[in-house]
Amino acid sequence: MYIKMRKILGVLLVFTLSASLLGGCAKDKDTGVSKVENNKETVTEQTPAEGKETSDRPVKVSIYVPSRLPDKIYTKDTMTFKTLAEKCNMEFDIESVFSAQAAERFDVIISTGQLPDIMAGDKRDINTYGMSGAFMPLDDLINQYAPNIKKYLVDNKDVLAETVASDGKIYAIPMLSAVRTAMGYNIRQDWLDKLGLKAPVTVEDWYNVLKAFKTNDLNGNGVGDVTPLVLDRAWEAYYMNFADAWGIELNEWNDFWMIRDGKIVFAPIQPETKEFLATMAKWYKEGLIDPEFITREDTNNYHILNNKAGATCYWTGYIAGQNVNAEVLANDPNTNWQVIPPPVLKEGQAPKTFSQQAPIVNIGSWAISSSSVNAVDIIKMFDYVYSDEGALLFNFGIEGESYEMVDGQPDYMDSVKNAEGGLVNWIRGNGLQALIGMRQMPEYEAASCANEDVKRQLFDYIEKDYFYPINPELTLTEEEKEIYDVKMSSIKTYAQEELLKFFIGTRPIDEFDAFISRINELGVEEMAVLKNQAYDRYKAIAE
Repeated sequence: MYIKMRKILGVLLVFTLSASLLGGCAKDKDTGVSKVENNKETVTEQTPAEGKETSDRPVKVSIYVPSRLPDKIYTKDTMTFKTLAEKCNMEFDIESVFSAQAAERFDVIISTGQLPDIMAGDKRDINTYGMSGAFMPLDDLINQYAPNIKKYLVDNKDVLAETVASDGKIYAIPMLSAVRTAMGYNIRQDWLDKLGLKAPVTVEDWYNVLKAFKTNDLNGNGVGDVTPLVLDRAWEAYYMNFADAWGIELNEWNDFWMIRDGKIVFAPIQPETKEFLATMAKWYKEGLIDPEFITREDTNNYHILNNKAGATCYWTGYIAGQNVNAEVLANDPNTNWQVIPPPVLKEGQAPKTFSQQAPIVNIGSWAISSSSVNAVDIIKMFDYVYSDEGALLFNFGIEGESYEMVDGQPDYMDSVKNAEGGLVNWIRGNGLQALIGMRQMPEYEAASCANEDVKRQLFDYIEKDYFYPINPELTLTEEEKEIYDVKMSSIKTYAQEELLKFFIGTRPIDEFDAFISRINELGVEEMAVLKNQAYDRYKAIAE
């Protein structure tokens, strides 16, 4: 239903914009930019003095931006936005909703055709609606007025290739990721020590360790009370992460596409996927994986907080932080979660994972609406947020109020670290790490860690380069997308359903060839052609 609604809204947008753009629009007074003329942006003489980060006059700007907390909806008085307005001599009129409702509200605003000056949202949506005329292409504005954006976005070919729309233009200024770390393989080191075992290296090692966790009373509640391996499905498909050992990325958010031998291929039908699923089905049948992972909500917290989890594949920093979680330590003061290298099939192979943060955060981007009359001022504001000073503001807040410099590095003040509700809630409630086009700082990630051990674990995969080359998000043209959307939805849904059946053994692995045949019947080869065309465009920019 939600997908259908977004498509309907997209059609409404095209009609709305087509009606408003017929014949073109003249340049508005004092804007420094034509709104739309012959469906193309035209940059003319800038109004403010060239190179200035702030305007020469107060500028009123309307903004739609999602908030990170439901009880701390952003306003013009939110710390970061209040400071940003002062720095850039602007007056903000902010509309904000909790991020869980952000995409729906974004579509509603788009459908009205009455857009605020700035809209924050998913980069993919901004590009789609940008090519339909809702948002300005920003390339010329960046070249003239945004040296920081040019440095960190345009001149970084990997970032640029992930940012541009299929027409080659920049509509969205995205959030840049600080670190690559995402999901790590984590294990109870104290339980390994209790059993006299080494951390597992190969998939076979993992099997033997998980069996030992299953057959010993490690939490004092009796044999069988421990869940050896906790995998998650309710939030994201983390249960597929062990496919790393087979060199396969089964990422449903990327529609299961991956790069292999210089081509885009559909991961579920690769021969290694069959081997991976057969192994997981064996582990599941033997009770090494939570039997209720399909339906259990928040399964990681359930098991970890109740001292029932032996290993998991989850956000590294979060799991490492459980070593100082009072609720966890109350159950077992010896709790010691440690990140270990990704599994391999044979000893001596290089451990690698596909689970990593992309150069940009898709859900954190903002754009300038085509109806805005203050494009030059806004692009300068965007550029300030990308500057070192702006990055400090949206990562640490205000010096002397929320952070201080320690040995040349920013660090949160004790009043922030010990804030009611915790550091993360303080950060999100005050507009830091807002879902906008900003630069996350590695120093922010480090300063957010509870102690040195958590910090070490968070950066472990980065320092040892445990990452496969990233499978980039690829942007289809409007014509390609029309074809893709018709067939890919059914292909993806079928793949999701059947992969899960193979995983838990309700569909025998002997039927894998029949599964491949059905995927081919649904048209996956035609979809692969479209994705490879998009990949060729990506490589033309990135390489």
